[in-house]
Amino acid sequence: MDGMFIAGTERWKITLVEPESLRIALYVRDVAGLEPATEPPIPPLDPPADLWPVWSKRPVEVPSSAGVRLLGGRDVNLEIASEQWARWWRHALEVGAGAIDDFRPPGFLALSAVPDLRVLMQRHYQNACLWSDGINDDPRIRGAHSAPGQGLNALVRDLPSLLGRKPVPFNVRITVIGVQTKRAWVLAPDHLMLTRRLIADLDNAVDWLRPRILALA
Repeated sequence: MDGMFIAGTERWKITLVEPESLRIALYVRDVAGLEPATEPPIPPLDPPADLWPVWSKRPVEVPSSAGVRLLGGRDVNLEIASEQWARWWRHALEVGAGAIDDFRPPGFLALSAVPDLRVLMQRHYQNACLWSDGINDDPRIRGAHSAPGQGLNALVRDLPSLLGRKPVPFNVRITVIGVQTKRAWVLAPDHLMLTRRLIADLDNAVDWLRPRILALA
């Protein structure tokens, strides 16, 4: 399940979401030992993939990725899988929450163009879902998602006075990822990415978001 918060109105809307598809992808990246080159670089998960929520179901046993073969008989190549992961990650950031539709076990046919990644996803998907569900149920993480709510609603409400005019319609998407840093990136003028650590820091998060939202309004 995606954690989501919406501030504003239909004309001036800020949507903050932590897509489940990205949590699953990051889990598979970390447990499979992939090292994808992405822009921006994405740190390891926070909490780490080997730190299992105490209230979630226990992980199933997954054999090592070494020696895993594709249908054609070739072993999975982690370097190739890393390149495929980076390519899929760019796609997932653009698509947003809908990227979860690429994960349809057991065949994962949507990943046919990235066969090495597809095999790793088949191996780790069950645990990735268990881990993601456990993280999503963490009250601290739910609190982090709702932390900027008051500040974002106040920002939208104050736009006319901040701008000295009526805002133009805008729709800002904020993608949240739970990784080991407190940072933010501009993926597009109307698509921003913040880490969960920054989102939980209300004042700093809103300070960073304010000029980007004003530029659109």
